[in-house]
Amino acid sequence: MALRNWKFLVEVSEVSQRLDQLVSLRTGLSRRAAREALRLGGVQVDQKRVRVASRMVAAGAEIRVAVNDALGQPPELELPVIFEDEWLLVLNKPAGLPTQGTRASDKHDLMALLGRQRPGQKLILCHRLDQGTSGVLVLAKDKAADLGRTFQERSLQKVYLARVAQPIEPCDVDRPIGRLNLASPARYACEGDLLDPKASQTHFRPATAEECAELPSGCWVVCEPRTGRTHQIRVHLAFLGAPVVGDGLYDGESDPQLWLHAWKLLLKHPVTGAELELVANPERFKR
Repeated sequence: MALRNWKFLVEVSEVSQRLDQLVSLRTGLSRRAAREALRLGGVQVDQKRVRVASRMVAAGAEIRVAVNDALGQPPELELPVIFEDEWLLVLNKPAGLPTQGTRASDKHDLMALLGRQRPGQKLILCHRLDQGTSGVLVLAKDKAADLGRTFQERSLQKVYLARVAQPIEPCDVDRPIGRLNLASPARYACEGDLLDPKASQTHFRPATAEECAELPSGCWVVCEPRTGRTHQIRVHLAFLGAPVVGDGLYDGESDPQLWLHAWKLLLKHPVTGAELELVANPERFKR
Protein backbone atom coordinates (compact mmCIF):
# COMPACT_ATOMS: atom_id res chain seq x y z
CA MET A 1 0.00 0.00 0.00
CA ALA A 2 1.29 3.44 -0.92
CA LEU A 3 -0.56 5.11 1.98
CA ARG A 4 0.69 4.43 5.49
CA ASN A 5 -0.87 5.78 8.69
CA TRP A 6 0.14 5.94 12.34
CA LYS A 7 -1.63 7.30 15.42
CA PHE A 8 -0.18 7.49 18.94
CA LEU A 9 -0.23 9.46 22.17
CA VAL A 10 2.89 11.23 23.42
CA GLU A 11 4.24 9.68 26.60
CA VAL A 12 5.70 11.66 29.50
CA SER A 13 9.16 10.29 28.74
CA GLU A 14 9.00 11.71 25.21
CA VAL A 15 8.20 15.38 25.89
CA SER A 16 11.83 16.45 25.58
CA GLN A 17 12.07 15.27 21.98
CA ARG A 18 11.58 17.36 18.85
CA LEU A 19 8.55 16.48 16.76
CA ASP A 20 10.63 15.12 13.86
CA GLN A 21 12.54 12.89 16.30
CA LEU A 22 9.32 11.71 17.90
CA VAL A 23 7.70 10.89 14.55
CA SER A 24 10.79 8.97 13.46
CA LEU A 25 10.95 7.03 16.73
CA ARG A 26 7.28 6.02 16.82
CA THR A 27 6.82 5.25 13.11
CA GLY A 28 10.15 3.80 12.07
CA LEU A 29 10.56 6.50 9.41
CA SER A 30 13.99 7.99 8.92
CA ARG A 31 14.52 11.51 10.27
CA ARG A 32 14.62 12.75 6.68
CA ALA A 33 11.32 11.03 5.85
CA ALA A 34 9.78 12.39 9.06
CA ARG A 35 10.78 15.95 8.12
CA GLU A 36 9.35 15.42 4.61
CA ALA A 37 6.05 14.25 6.11
CA LEU A 38 5.98 17.42 8.20
CA ARG A 39 6.75 19.59 5.15
CA LEU A 40 3.90 18.07 3.16
CA GLY A 41 1.38 18.49 5.98
CA GLY A 42 1.18 14.79 6.80
CA VAL A 43 1.63 15.25 10.55
CA GLN A 44 -1.20 16.37 12.83
CA VAL A 45 -1.00 17.24 16.51
CA ASP A 46 -4.43 17.04 18.16
CA GLN A 47 -6.00 17.09 14.66
CA LYS A 48 -4.15 20.21 13.48
CA ARG A 49 -1.47 20.08 10.78
CA VAL A 50 1.99 20.94 12.09
CA ARG A 51 5.08 21.58 9.96
CA VAL A 52 7.66 22.72 12.53
CA ALA A 53 10.19 19.92 12.96
CA SER A 54 11.60 21.40 16.19
CA ARG A 55 8.25 21.71 17.93
CA MET A 56 7.98 20.14 21.39
CA VAL A 57 4.74 18.34 22.16
CA ALA A 58 3.03 17.92 25.53
CA ALA A 59 2.40 14.55 27.10
CA GLY A 60 -0.94 13.06 26.11
CA ALA A 61 -1.11 14.87 22.76
CA GLU A 62 -2.42 12.76 19.90
CA ILE A 63 -0.09 12.50 16.92
CA ARG A 64 -1.31 11.33 13.51
CA VAL A 65 1.13 10.66 10.69
CA ALA A 66 0.25 9.85 7.08
CA VAL A 67 2.75 9.10 4.33
CA ASN A 68 1.84 8.38 0.72
CA ASP A 69 4.80 6.93 -1.17
CA ALA A 70 3.04 7.46 -4.52
CA LEU A 71 2.64 11.25 -4.26
CA GLY A 72 5.65 12.40 -6.25
CA GLN A 73 6.00 16.12 -6.94
CA PRO A 74 3.00 18.44 -6.47
CA PRO A 75 1.03 18.54 -9.74
CA GLU A 76 1.32 21.40 -12.21
CA LEU A 77 -1.43 21.15 -14.82
CA GLU A 78 -3.90 23.38 -16.56
CA LEU A 79 -7.30 23.45 -14.90
CA PRO A 80 -10.01 23.87 -17.57
CA VAL A 81 -12.24 26.89 -16.83
CA ILE A 82 -15.94 26.45 -17.66
CA PHE A 83 -17.13 29.85 -16.47
CA GLU A 84 -15.54 32.83 -14.77
CA ASP A 85 -16.67 36.31 -13.79
CA GLU A 86 -15.82 38.67 -10.95
CA TRP A 87 -17.78 36.48 -8.52
CA LEU A 88 -17.34 32.85 -9.55
CA LEU A 89 -14.73 30.46 -10.90
CA VAL A 90 -16.10 27.19 -12.30
CA LEU A 91 -13.67 24.43 -13.29
CA ASN A 92 -13.80 21.05 -15.00
CA LYS A 93 -11.95 19.18 -12.26
CA PRO A 94 -9.58 16.48 -13.53
CA ALA A 95 -10.08 12.95 -12.24
CA GLY A 96 -7.48 11.76 -9.73
CA LEU A 97 -6.87 15.19 -8.23
CA PRO A 98 -8.16 15.61 -4.66
CA THR A 99 -10.31 18.70 -4.18
CA GLN A 100 -8.68 19.52 -0.85
CA GLY A 101 -5.66 18.30 1.08
CA THR A 102 -5.50 14.64 2.07
CA ARG A 103 -4.17 13.18 5.29
CA ALA A 104 -0.72 12.83 3.72
CA SER A 105 -0.42 16.20 1.96
CA ASP A 106 -2.00 19.60 1.51
CA LYS A 107 0.24 20.39 -1.47
CA HIS A 108 -1.04 17.82 -3.99
CA ASP A 109 -4.68 18.93 -4.26
CA LEU A 110 -6.71 21.27 -6.44
CA MET A 111 -6.93 24.07 -3.88
CA ALA A 112 -3.14 24.02 -3.38
CA LEU A 113 -2.63 24.05 -7.15
CA LEU A 114 -4.93 27.07 -7.50
CA GLY A 115 -2.98 28.78 -4.72
CA ARG A 116 0.21 28.40 -6.77
CA GLN A 117 -1.41 29.44 -10.05
CA ARG A 118 -3.44 32.34 -8.65
CA PRO A 119 -1.31 33.73 -5.81
CA GLY A 120 -3.09 36.28 -3.66
CA GLN A 121 -6.57 35.33 -4.89
CA LYS A 122 -8.85 34.09 -2.14
CA LEU A 123 -11.15 31.33 -3.36
CA ILE A 124 -13.98 29.71 -1.42
CA LEU A 125 -14.75 26.07 -2.22
CA CYS A 126 -18.54 25.80 -2.51
CA HIS A 127 -18.73 21.99 -2.66
CA ARG A 128 -16.51 18.95 -3.22
CA LEU A 129 -16.00 16.11 -5.66
CA ASP A 130 -14.43 12.74 -4.84
CA GLN A 131 -10.81 12.36 -5.93
CA GLY A 132 -11.67 9.97 -8.75
CA THR A 133 -14.62 12.05 -10.00
CA SER A 134 -14.17 14.70 -12.69
CA GLY A 135 -16.44 17.55 -13.70
CA VAL A 136 -18.12 20.77 -12.60
CA LEU A 137 -16.57 22.32 -9.50
CA VAL A 138 -17.65 25.77 -8.27
CA LEU A 139 -15.54 28.24 -6.30
CA ALA A 140 -16.50 31.72 -5.12
CA LYS A 141 -14.20 34.73 -5.33
CA ASP A 142 -16.12 36.64 -2.65
CA LYS A 143 -18.21 35.73 0.39
CA ALA A 144 -21.22 37.35 -1.29
CA ALA A 145 -21.02 34.64 -3.97
CA ASP A 146 -20.47 31.67 -1.65
CA LEU A 147 -22.88 28.97 -2.80
CA GLY A 148 -22.19 26.67 0.13
CA ARG A 149 -25.69 27.07 1.59
CA THR A 150 -27.26 26.62 -1.85
CA PHE A 151 -25.51 23.25 -2.18
CA GLN A 152 -26.53 22.28 1.35
CA GLU A 153 -30.16 23.21 0.74
CA ARG A 154 -30.12 21.52 -2.68
CA SER A 155 -31.73 24.51 -4.41
CA LEU A 156 -29.97 23.60 -7.64
CA GLN A 157 -29.84 20.67 -10.07
CA LYS A 158 -26.86 18.35 -10.40
CA VAL A 159 -26.49 15.90 -13.28
CA TYR A 160 -23.80 13.21 -13.41
CA LEU A 161 -22.76 10.64 -16.01
CA ALA A 162 -21.69 7.18 -14.88
CA ARG A 163 -20.66 4.05 -16.73
CA VAL A 164 -21.86 0.78 -15.19
CA ALA A 165 -21.35 -2.86 -16.15
CA GLN A 166 -25.00 -3.65 -16.79
CA PRO A 167 -28.05 -1.62 -17.82
CA ILE A 168 -30.57 -0.34 -15.29
CA GLU A 169 -34.14 0.80 -15.69
CA PRO A 170 -35.20 4.37 -14.89
CA CYS A 171 -35.79 4.56 -11.15
CA ASP A 172 -35.68 6.64 -8.00
CA VAL A 173 -33.61 5.29 -5.14
CA ASP A 174 -34.81 6.57 -1.76
CA ARG A 175 -32.56 4.81 0.72
CA PRO A 176 -30.70 6.28 3.72
CA ILE A 177 -26.91 6.28 3.56
CA GLY A 178 -24.58 5.92 6.52
CA ARG A 179 -21.00 4.93 7.19
CA LEU A 180 -20.52 1.20 7.70
CA ASN A 181 -19.44 0.54 11.25
CA LEU A 182 -15.85 -0.75 11.56
CA ALA A 183 -15.27 -0.68 7.78
CA SER A 184 -11.67 0.01 6.79
CA PRO A 185 -11.15 1.82 4.52
CA ALA A 186 -14.24 3.91 5.23
CA ARG A 187 -17.26 2.80 3.21
CA TYR A 188 -20.87 3.89 3.07
CA ALA A 189 -23.98 1.81 2.44
CA CYS A 190 -27.79 1.68 2.43
CA GLU A 191 -28.00 -1.39 4.65
CA GLY A 192 -26.04 -3.11 7.39
CA ASP A 193 -24.62 -1.68 10.62
CA LEU A 194 -24.73 2.01 9.67
CA LEU A 195 -23.48 4.97 11.65
CA ASP A 196 -25.77 8.03 11.51
CA PRO A 197 -27.73 7.07 8.36
CA LYS A 198 -29.34 10.02 6.59
CA ALA A 199 -32.14 10.24 4.04
CA SER A 200 -30.78 10.07 0.49
CA GLN A 201 -32.54 10.23 -2.88
CA THR A 202 -31.15 9.80 -6.40
CA HIS A 203 -32.91 9.58 -9.76
CA PHE A 204 -31.34 7.31 -12.40
CA ARG A 205 -32.09 6.76 -16.07
CA PRO A 206 -30.20 5.30 -19.03
CA ALA A 207 -28.38 7.92 -21.09
CA THR A 208 -29.87 8.56 -24.51
CA ALA A 209 -28.01 7.66 -27.69
CA GLU A 210 -27.42 11.37 -28.29
CA GLU A 211 -26.02 11.94 -24.78
CA CYS A 212 -23.40 9.21 -25.13
CA ALA A 213 -22.75 9.47 -28.87
CA GLU A 214 -19.09 10.48 -28.38
CA LEU A 215 -18.46 8.16 -25.44
CA PRO A 216 -17.10 4.61 -25.51
CA SER A 217 -19.75 1.94 -25.96
CA GLY A 218 -21.18 0.63 -22.72
CA CYS A 219 -23.96 1.16 -20.22
CA TRP A 220 -24.15 4.88 -19.46
CA VAL A 221 -26.43 6.21 -16.75
CA VAL A 222 -27.59 9.76 -16.05
CA CYS A 223 -27.70 10.39 -12.30
CA GLU A 224 -29.47 13.25 -10.53
CA PRO A 225 -28.81 13.32 -6.79
CA ARG A 226 -31.58 15.07 -4.85
CA THR A 227 -29.54 15.03 -1.62
CA GLY A 228 -25.82 15.41 -1.01
CA ARG A 229 -24.45 12.45 0.96
CA THR A 230 -20.90 11.17 0.84
CA HIS A 231 -20.44 8.77 -2.12
CA GLN A 232 -24.20 8.98 -2.73
CA ILE A 233 -24.30 8.05 -6.43
CA ARG A 234 -21.68 5.33 -5.98
CA VAL A 235 -23.54 3.80 -3.02
CA HIS A 236 -26.98 3.92 -4.65
CA LEU A 237 -25.69 2.36 -7.88
CA ALA A 238 -24.00 -0.38 -5.86
CA PHE A 239 -27.31 -0.92 -4.05
CA LEU A 240 -28.96 -1.41 -7.45
CA GLY A 241 -26.34 -4.04 -8.33
CA ALA A 242 -24.74 -1.78 -10.93
CA PRO A 243 -21.70 -0.13 -9.31
CA VAL A 244 -19.67 2.43 -11.22
CA VAL A 245 -16.98 0.88 -13.42
CA GLY A 246 -13.60 1.35 -11.73
CA ASP A 247 -15.13 1.77 -8.27
CA GLY A 248 -13.18 -0.84 -6.34
CA LEU A 249 -14.48 0.47 -3.03
CA TYR A 250 -18.02 -0.58 -3.99
CA ASP A 251 -17.22 -3.72 -6.00
CA GLY A 252 -17.28 -2.05 -9.39
CA GLU A 253 -15.79 -3.71 -12.45
CA SER A 254 -11.99 -3.40 -12.41
CA ASP A 255 -10.64 -0.38 -14.31
CA PRO A 256 -7.78 2.09 -13.74
CA GLN A 257 -10.21 5.03 -13.55
CA LEU A 258 -13.52 5.80 -11.87
CA TRP A 259 -16.12 6.29 -14.62
CA LEU A 260 -18.08 9.04 -12.86
CA HIS A 261 -18.37 12.62 -14.08
CA ALA A 262 -20.15 15.69 -12.69
CA TRP A 263 -21.63 16.69 -16.04
CA LYS A 264 -24.03 19.60 -15.49
CA LEU A 265 -25.00 22.06 -12.80
CA LEU A 266 -28.07 24.29 -13.11
CA LEU A 267 -28.47 27.14 -10.61
CA LYS A 268 -29.03 30.87 -10.18
CA HIS A 269 -26.01 33.14 -10.05
CA PRO A 270 -25.64 34.08 -6.36
CA VAL A 271 -25.14 37.78 -7.12
CA THR A 272 -26.75 38.61 -10.46
CA GLY A 273 -29.59 36.10 -10.25
CA ALA A 274 -28.95 34.96 -13.83
CA GLU A 275 -29.81 31.35 -14.66
CA LEU A 276 -26.60 29.39 -15.20
CA GLU A 277 -26.21 26.04 -16.95
CA LEU A 278 -22.64 24.95 -16.25
CA VAL A 279 -21.53 22.02 -18.40
CA ALA A 280 -18.26 20.10 -18.12
CA ASN A 281 -17.71 18.03 -21.23
CA PRO A 282 -16.51 14.52 -20.29
CA GLU A 283 -13.33 14.83 -22.34
CA ARG A 284 -11.45 12.09 -20.50
CA PHE A 285 -14.03 9.48 -21.58
CA LYS A 286 -14.27 10.42 -25.25
CA ARG A 287 -13.21 7.89 -27.87
